[in-house]
Amino acid sequence: MAEIRRNRDTRRTVLRYAAAILCTWIAVAQTGAEAERQLEAAIHREIVMGDLNGAIDRYHAILGQSGRSRNVAGTAELHLALCLDRLGRTEEARSAYRRAVSDFSDLPEVAGPARARLAQFEEITPGPRNLNFAQGQPGKVPKGWIVPALPKDLDYMAELRRDGCRSRNGCAVLLVPANAPRPFSHLMQSFSAAPYRGKMVRLRAWVRVEASTPDDRAQMRLVVDREGHRNGFLDNMDDRPVRSAEWTLCDITGKVDMDATFIEIGIMSIGRGRVWVDDVSFDVVK
Repeated sequence: MAEIRRNRDTRRTVLRYAAAILCTWIAVAQTGAEAERQLEAAIHREIVMGDLNGAIDRYHAILGQSGRSRNVAGTAELHLALCLDRLGRTEEARSAYRRAVSDFSDLPEVAGPARARLAQFEEITPGPRNLNFAQGQPGKVPKGWIVPALPKDLDYMAELRRDGCRSRNGCAVLLVPANAPRPFSHLMQSFSAAPYRGKMVRLRAWVRVEASTPDDRAQMRLVVDREGHRNGFLDNMDDRPVRSAEWTLCDITGKVDMDATFIEIGIMSIGRGRVWVDDVSFDVVK
């Protein structure tokens, strides 16, 4: 009799477990179907309606969802890059194309077009731009630099300044406002690694921090991307951040691999303080 009761209890447990799995599968399937409908609507907005900014918002929303398939996510990433490209937001477009190649290499319909466009970028972006912050409109992101894409209702920013700088040309200030969910901002640019392959390069910048808490800091970043989605040189000064209110010279030197594709340089503000950056240089040292 006890054996019969144990068998019944076991069957009930198995049935409850199976029911829970079934409910999970149904929820995932519903989420996936909804993501596909959202993708179709976003592509319609992009291609038929010509509303590129509206489509960008929808692609970002899709990429932020859980439960969407890799095909949906990869297609959204590629179309996000295409929209940014058509709007002339070249640096953001390049970042999106690179994510499409690195994150969805198993999807040739996504990685193929993205890789082809990146090859074109390599031909037209031979090196870093506006390192001395001489170009651009004060109060706006310096020309040639970007703050990576964020939700439009979030007023992260980095802006060009003509006063308070160390040099006479201009400088940039990274701001992290109170409504930011994470105390972080990033000013960056990327360019072709082709002219620098096999060489030692050095990134330098003068940086200072207007701290609001003891944890506020600045970190410079130099990253080398390689073919085949492999990591190259990376230094983000995590072991030597800048916390001083005085102008401080930052220096990163690293080797560019022979199969390097892109180089990324940037300044990060971590915390709620303001980070000032001036006199950026990027040179071959040998």
